[in-house]
Amino acid sequence: MTLDWERAYGRSYRIDFSADGTNRHTARSTASGDGGLDTAVFTARPARHLRVRFLDRGTEWGYSLREVAVRDR
Repeated sequence: MTLDWERAYGRSYRIDFSADGTNRHTARSTASGDGGLDTAVFTARPARHLRVRFLDRGTEWGYSLREVAVRDR
């Protein structure tokens, strides 16, 4: 999975997946995001819902994602 950040990025965020929209599994969590292109590699599991939960900003401007991509290898 990749997160392509614009200038306003998340320093701390969590990526959750869910098959039913209720029970969530955290696939990645970080407190050291630095903007640009973040790549997260994790074990594949069936999911229908994706949530990127922003916990702390890296700039004063909030959060801005150019693209979120999920690929199954």
